[in-house]
Amino acid sequence: MQEQAILTKAEMAFIKRLYKPAKPVDQAPKEILVDADGPLKTLLAAYANTAQLTIEAHFEGQRLTFTPQLVEDDQHVQHLELGTPQIFDDTNSTRSWRLPLTPAVELRLSNGKPSGLLVHEISMHGLLVEQRHKRTAPKTLNKLLPLPGDKPIAIHATRVRSTKKGMHAYSLEQLDHVSKERLQQYIYEKHRELFPQAHQV
Repeated sequence: MQEQAILTKAEMAFIKRLYKPAKPVDQAPKEILVDADGPLKTLLAAYANTAQLTIEAHFEGQRLTFTPQLVEDDQHVQHLELGTPQIFDDTNSTRSWRLPLTPAVELRLSNGKPSGLLVHEISMHGLLVEQRHKRTAPKTLNKLLPLPGDKPIAIHATRVRSTKKGMHAYSLEQLDHVSKERLQQYIYEKHRELFPQAHQV
């Protein structure tokens, strides 16, 4: 009597992929399709439809949180799409990861001229700003944040504190949907440049 294999061919292929050396990704895909069958597909679809499902990846004190969306293609096949993740400081679940900007990025006035305010760190919720020329830092910011190769983002922020090193922390007000997505994508792309080992497949 022939013994039944403990693992199926599909399971063996999956295990082999886990042990295959990772290769760096030159450019992140804009979306990831995740397929599932049977009960798992039903479960994922239910959570995705109620916007309660998140997928998390942890890396060196950081947490990348993806929010999948259920979409249907032309053949009426449903897929989960993973968009641009939010990045958090894993030691504090409420604080967004802060992207260090080197060199610092100078905010612009509405007419495009330099403002004298240099952004040294940025997150989805705040900015760390240096006021040049020993002027008093403004209580509120209504400036343009330049993005490489793209239109600047209009930001509105309120000063919350000053640091011992002469920097000023600002709380970023809610951005419109398009600006929020652009800033999130910008931060994610910079994260990939700083930590390429976290984005290997």
